[in-house]
Amino acid sequence: MDSEIAHVQMEDIARLKGRKRLTYLLDGWEDKIRQSLYGSMAAEVNQHPVVLSLEDMTGHQGSADKLLEVSIGDGHNIIAVTTDNPTVMQSFRRKFQAKFYWVITLPCFLHGLNTIIGEICAHPFMKKNVTKATCVVTFFNGSHYWGGQLKEQAKIDNVKRGLKKNCESRWYALILQSMSVRDHRKSLSHICLWEDAQKKIGDVIAIVLPIDQGIKVAKPIVDLIGDEESHESSLASCMIGLIRVAKAISQLPLEESDNFDFWLHLKTVFNRHFFAMNTKIHTLALFLHPICRKLAISQVANGRSFKFMVETALDVAKQWRWDEQLAKSLVGDLKEYYKCTGIFVGGQADALDWWETLPVSTEQCPLKALAIIIHSIVPHAADIECYFSGLGGVQSIKRCNLSVHTFESLSKLRSSYAYFLYKMDSKAGKPVRQKHAHMHTHPECRLNVALADELQRSFAWIPPLTTDSDDQDYLAGDVPDVLDGGLIDWSELERVNKGITPTGFIEEIEVLNRSSDHVSGWNIDALLTSEGIALM
Repeated sequence: MDSEIAHVQMEDIARLKGRKRLTYLLDGWEDKIRQSLYGSMAAEVNQHPVVLSLEDMTGHQGSADKLLEVSIGDGHNIIAVTTDNPTVMQSFRRKFQAKFYWVITLPCFLHGLNTIIGEICAHPFMKKNVTKATCVVTFFNGSHYWGGQLKEQAKIDNVKRGLKKNCESRWYALILQSMSVRDHRKSLSHICLWEDAQKKIGDVIAIVLPIDQGIKVAKPIVDLIGDEESHESSLASCMIGLIRVAKAISQLPLEESDNFDFWLHLKTVFNRHFFAMNTKIHTLALFLHPICRKLAISQVANGRSFKFMVETALDVAKQWRWDEQLAKSLVGDLKEYYKCTGIFVGGQADALDWWETLPVSTEQCPLKALAIIIHSIVPHAADIECYFSGLGGVQSIKRCNLSVHTFESLSKLRSSYAYFLYKMDSKAGKPVRQKHAHMHTHPECRLNVALADELQRSFAWIPPLTTDSDDQDYLAGDVPDVLDGGLIDWSELERVNKGITPTGFIEEIEVLNRSSDHVSGWNIDALLTSEGIALM
């Protein structure tokens, strides 16, 4: 195994050597012998991730300072850090950015979606019914007799899935459990009519569990998780997906049998998380998608104007220590881009490819360099979750005392073999995206152009002003709640040609190749005023 792992590590080093736009992924996991393990990976949009390390943090409580000790060299090839969002990870991201000033730090988008599902189901009404569903699953999965009877009846009723058990460490597992109980409702009702079942089961099972309302509101979120947990996912695709979920939820009918208090709870939870997840960087990424440049500006919910986009871009430029002249050029490029004039006419679904093939050099157009970096950021830590899932398969009852070093070696081998299969499937033209039978996922992750066009004509998301995010300080005044029935047309959404692919050349873009040796001394407000943006 030693020679094989040495070969794999040499291959990984060769893969990372020429890549300048890496996102650093970090997350923690507790194995079967309750060791606290933290895994790190280097990921990039449209590329298979590379395992960096597996660290044993047992006894250290996974502190931010301890996590920061994990060696990543000078970090010059890292453009962003994406982690889960507990307090320790928030502290880690702040300290990481203090150490590497150019790095953009973000919470995992998919963990945020999963948190929405968890908080929605925490409502007393739904929690009570989820508990009932858990009792049903536990009873039938734990009884060989009644479980067997249910399987036989499910075959007769043409039910093709089993009862799913909830697992707190897995995304959307709670909804999968509810959906499995719903699908078995007819079979469960039939079994409960048996005389011996009445004696044995009693009131453990509710023949009609009112869990449909929870499934109905959570299904669009589950579908979005399935769409975005891929290597092609970007910040812009995540945001357009979140707006799609908002539209789907706003159009859900309130049935007579639905619980109204739960519906109000749903709106409050979703609105709060919508603002928290729609950070400045996410909004800028949506604006820098050529098809969505007008959609990002016209979000009445956010009140985010063109001036806000320029300020956010200048914040990034100042973080990267661009000089004042470069910043002025960036503002000029943003003006032309917003007007859809010059080289910025048209667009396509793949934003990263559109910017990379833009027929202008990054020396002449600093906005191109900024956009390519922003669209290269991996918005989620799904690859780390898949990595831990693979570790769970490596560690078994008979192999539970592996040293962390051996554990790490086996995991790197597994990741290398998965990459080999990924390359073979890609070369053969086979789909490489994960498929989920319980989701209505898209075959490709890139922006759904038809959806963006539909949003222009039919919908604008206007959540109320309930948020804990510091990014929302600019909001003022009352905003109507679209979930109460108010819909506003996306009249400002730019209609772009969908088949235009500009020809050009691809350049190597690095964050640090434009930074000054000292901290930039220019002022954002003064620059906005000088460029005529302050009044826009």
